[in-house]
Amino acid sequence: MHQAQRMPHAILLSGIQGLGKRAFADTLIASLLCQQQTDQFEACGHCHSCQLLAAGSHSDHTLITPEDIGKQIKVDQIRELKASQTLMPKVSHGKTVLITHADQMNLSAYNSLLKLLEEPQPNSVLILISENSQQLPITIKSRCQKIVIATPNEEESLDWLEQQAPHHDRKTWQSLLKLAHGAPLHALDNEEHSLIQSQTIIKDIAVLMKGQANPVQMAANWQQFDLKSVMYQIQSMMQAKIESLLLADNPASITLIKQYWAISDCIKHTIKLISSQNNLNKILLLEDFMVTIMQHADHIRLIQGSNR
Repeated sequence: MHQAQRMPHAILLSGIQGLGKRAFADTLIASLLCQQQTDQFEACGHCHSCQLLAAGSHSDHTLITPEDIGKQIKVDQIRELKASQTLMPKVSHGKTVLITHADQMNLSAYNSLLKLLEEPQPNSVLILISENSQQLPITIKSRCQKIVIATPNEEESLDWLEQQAPHHDRKTWQSLLKLAHGAPLHALDNEEHSLIQSQTIIKDIAVLMKGQANPVQMAANWQQFDLKSVMYQIQSMMQAKIESLLLADNPASITLIKQYWAISDCIKHTIKLISSQNNLNKILLLEDFMVTIMQHADHIRLIQGSNR
C-alpha cells in the first residue's frame, strides 16, 4: 500500500492480547516516519527521525493510551490530538498517531475521534489497537482499514515457545498457552505467574465442586490473577469434563452433561461481564459465579449419588 501510495489514513489492528499488535504498530510507525526507509519499507534506525522516535520525543508522533490501567481514554485526550493534528510535520514528511486500548473510550471521546476520521489530515496515519474491537462503534470501524492479527495454530506456537524458553517441556507450554487463550507472547511474558494461577485454580475448582469453598475469601484471592484468563482456564476444564462424559458409557452422563453445560454458560456470561466497560464490582461478580458453580456441583453430586 505504501509503494502504491495508497496508505490508509486510519488502521484498526485487532486480535487477542499477546499476538504482537503493539510491536507491529511500533514497527509500522517507525517506517512511516523514517527519513531513509529501505526498499523493503523498513526504518533505517539511525536517521534523526528514528533517533527521536526511539527516545520517545518525536514531535510528529502522538501516543494516546488510558491514563491508568483499566481506565477510559478521555475526551480531552482526543481533543488535544485534534488540535495537534492541524499542525504541519516538523521532522518527517508526515505524522502518526497510535491509540492503544481503543475500545476503552467514553462516548464523547468516540464522537470527537469520529470527526477526526471524517476529515483526515494529509500525510497522517492513525493506528488504533483493540483487543475487543466488537465494542468499537460501527462508525469508527467503518472508517478504518481493518487488519486482524490472527492467533497462530497450537503447533506453531508451541514450537516457537520451546525455542524461546526450552526450560519448560511441551506439555507445560501447552497448559500455559491455553491460559493465554492461544497467544504465544502472552504465554511467554506471564509464564511464572500463569503457573501459579494454573495450580491455584485447579485446586480451587476442586474445592468448589466439593461444595467446601468460602466464596468471599476465594474471590479475594483471585484478584491477583487476570480474570479473563481464569475463566478461560475453567472453561477448558469444563470442556474436558464434558468430552470425557460424552465418551463414557454411563446412563447418567446426559444428566451430568447438562449441569456442566450450565456451568459453561455461566463462564461465558461472566467473561462477557468482565469484558464490558461497565464499572462492575468484580469481587461480587466472582462470588456470585462461585456460588452458582457450587449450586450446580450440588446437583452433580446428587446425580452421582443416586446412580451408585
